[in-house]
Amino acid sequence: MHYARWLEQIKQAPQSREVLREIMRHHASTRERLPILDSFYPTIFSELGEVHSVLDVACGLNPLAIPWMPLPKDATYHAFDIYADMMQFIGDYMRLTHIHGTAAPCDVLSAISNQRSAISTPVDVAFVLKTIPCLEQVDKAIGPKLLDILDARFIVVSFPIQSLGGKRSGRGRGMLEHYANHFADLISGKPWRTKRLEFESELVFIIRK
Repeated sequence: MHYARWLEQIKQAPQSREVLREIMRHHASTRERLPILDSFYPTIFSELGEVHSVLDVACGLNPLAIPWMPLPKDATYHAFDIYADMMQFIGDYMRLTHIHGTAAPCDVLSAISNQRSAISTPVDVAFVLKTIPCLEQVDKAIGPKLLDILDARFIVVSFPIQSLGGKRSGRGRGMLEHYANHFADLISGKPWRTKRLEFESELVFIIRK
């Protein structure tokens, strides 16, 4: 992660989406999303109505995709990840590009046990993008706990699926079915409404609490 060099590139061209795309290639989650980035957030936000506040859990470099999100200029964006150096970079990026919000290190597993933690901040939308499978490697029961603690009108949950040449391989179809069933288990018994969106490399569910 070449944070100092990236900040200099952003300073030189703060409005350049190509610079941001190139930086996002250095993190697996955002790199996998680059081919669908132009349609990913517009499609999701079309289901949300007016959004003025966002919380991004275990965000990685995802806040660099804010220019692709149809957010109003006064929107507030709260970014959290366990890596302090990454959050310092994201905070510097937000200041350079005049994005309102915060970027702070946060151990999601520990935060869930604290009802007053930063991730329980009231917002319009909470992103939980390809996060639950990673957290479940440490705590199998983490998914429902995380969804419960988020104080958001909408929660956008996603899971990775594989594709090849625009068509899903057998493994990809298996992953899609697996995560669709897994998501159903995560929200079993909840009175929440959900919307399913399928992208080439990512399966998305929008929860309305």
